[in-house]
Amino acid sequence: MKRPLSILAISAMLTGCLEYTPMYKVGATTQETNVTRAQCNTFAANTVPVIIVRDWIPIFGANGRVVGGYYETYDANEGRRFSVQRQCMEQQGYERVSIPYCKEEQIAGRGYKPLTTSPPIGPSICAVKQDGGGRVLIDLNQPAS
Repeated sequence: MKRPLSILAISAMLTGCLEYTPMYKVGATTQETNVTRAQCNTFAANTVPVIIVRDWIPIFGANGRVVGGYYETYDANEGRRFSVQRQCMEQQGYERVSIPYCKEEQIAGRGYKPLTTSPPIGPSICAVKQDGGGRVLIDLNQPAS
């Protein structure tokens, strides 16, 4: 019973490596998207403030007695703030989409310019990871000249 569950968990983790899942609006420029995201982040931060909670987690010994423990600190509002930010983006016309990462064989030996406006998503649109963790979209049908 545990084996299929672990295989499912590993598959779910690997799927996250195969697709880029941004908030997306067809026709929006990169600058417009960044401004909207910043505005929604600010709105969410002002609407749902940080609430830091510090819990003590006991560690039990073999006899059932507490033999130690540790503190765990977290922001109790983090999930709610993320939801408010996502709803704000949705109100501005954005939606969460899945865009596959470009495969090495698709881009090997060719140059592509990053797209500055979000096109309709199709089979020729894919994401490229950049140094530093950023991602850009390219259109495989439009190699750089």
